[in-house]
Amino acid sequence: MRTPRVILLFAAALLMAAELVSLSLLLKGLGEHESLRSRAALDRATLLMPQIAHWARSSGASRGQPLTDPWIEPFDHLVVANPQTLGLDDPSRARLESGELVVISRISDRILSVIGSVQTDQGPIVFRLTETSPDASRVASDRTLMAQHVLIFLCALSGFVLASLGRGAMTEPPSPALRAYEEAMSRLRLRDDERLAAYDREKVRMTSVLQDREAMARAGELTAGIVHEVRNSMGVIATQAKFAEKASEERVRAAAAAIADELRTLQSVMTRFLDFIKTEKVQDVEFDLSRLVARVAARERANHQAHIDTEGSETLVRGDEDLLERAIENVVRNACQASGERGAVVVRFGADATQAFVIVEDSGPGIADVQKALRPFESARAGGLGLGLPLVLKILTLHQGTLDLGRAPFGNGTQAVCRWPKTTPSATSGNDTGHRGSVTIDP
Repeated sequence: MRTPRVILLFAAALLMAAELVSLSLLLKGLGEHESLRSRAALDRATLLMPQIAHWARSSGASRGQPLTDPWIEPFDHLVVANPQTLGLDDPSRARLESGELVVISRISDRILSVIGSVQTDQGPIVFRLTETSPDASRVASDRTLMAQHVLIFLCALSGFVLASLGRGAMTEPPSPALRAYEEAMSRLRLRDDERLAAYDREKVRMTSVLQDREAMARAGELTAGIVHEVRNSMGVIATQAKFAEKASEERVRAAAAAIADELRTLQSVMTRFLDFIKTEKVQDVEFDLSRLVARVAARERANHQAHIDTEGSETLVRGDEDLLERAIENVVRNACQASGERGAVVVRFGADATQAFVIVEDSGPGIADVQKALRPFESARAGGLGLGLPLVLKILTLHQGTLDLGRAPFGNGTQAVCRWPKTTPSATSGNDTGHRGSVTIDP
C-alpha cells in the first residue's frame, strides 16, 4: 500500500504536469487568436487600399498627422509613417518595398498595426493603420489567468519539494488547511477548463468570420474591376436597343424589348452586389414599424401570388428605416418564393421593453441548412445570387440585432425572427466587427 508521502508526491507531480500543459495550451490559444485577428485586419486593410491611395494622393497628407475619419473603422488611426522608425526587420522591410502589407501585432497590449505603401507623384508613401482591441479588459484577464497558472505551478512545486524532504510516514489525516487548498485548486482547474473552451469557441467563430470576409473580399475585387466597364457597355447596348425598338419590323422590336429586359436584369444583379459589398452607415431615426411592414407587404402582394397576412399595431422604434425596410423586404420575398403560388406568409411585428421584432413565417418546405443559407453566394433557388439573407444578417448586425432562422411552429415551413434594439444606443459602420448576428435552429 502506498504511503501518504508517495501519494502526495504523485499528486504534486501530476498537478505540475497539468499546469505545464495548460500554460502551453493557453499560450497556443493566445497565439492562434492573435493570428486570426491579424488575418482579419489584413483583409480589412486590403479592402481599404483604394480609399487610402485616394487619400494619400489627393489630400496631401503630411507625416505625423493621424486621420480618424469613420471610413477607416474599425482602425483607430491612419497616419503617414517614417519607414526608418517603424522597427521592421529585413524580411518585413523587403515585403513592404515589394508592395505587400505588413502586420505588426503586440499581444501584450492588444495593439495591431498594418503597414503598407502607395505610389504618388512624389514617390512611394508609407502609411500605418492602427487598431486597438475593443475588449480592453481581455488583456488584464489573460495576464491574470497566466499568473494563476504560474502560481498553481509554483505551489505544486513547493508541495513536491516539501514532500520529498519530509521525514517519516504521514499517517495523520489531511488538515482543514490542506482540504481547503485542494478545493481551491479544483475550482481553479474548472475555471481554466471553461476559459479554454471559450477560446475554442472564439476560434471557431473567427474562422467563420474570416471565411465570410474572404468571400466578400473576392467579390469586392471582382466588382471594383468590372462595374465601370460593364456599366459603360450596358449604356451603349441600352441606347442601341432604344433605337431598335422604333424599327418598322415587329421581329426587330421584339428582340429590342428582350434586350432591354436582360439589361434590367443585369442592372439588378449589379445593384445587389454593390448593396451587399459597400460600407453602410446606420441612421438613427424614429419611425412607425407598422407602416414599414405595410409598405413591404403591399409591394410583395403585387409581385407574388402567395397570401400575405400581417399582425401588429402601431409601434414606434428607432433605427435606419431604409436599411431595415430592405432587410424585412428580403425576408418576406424569400418567404413568398418558398411558399409558392398557393402558399401563405404571416408577418407579425411589435416590440417589448428593449427589442423591436419582425417574425415572418411561411408554408414552404423549410431550410435544410441554415448556415449555408446565410453564407454569401450560396442559393438553393435556381437563378438566385445567395445574397438575400446575408444582406439581412448584415443590416441587422449593423443595428446590433440578430437574425434567427428555424422551423415554423406549425408545419414544415421556415420562421425568420428579426430583432434589433428598440432604441439604438450608437450607430456603427459596415466595417465594425464587434457585433455579429446569431443564428439558432428550433428543435
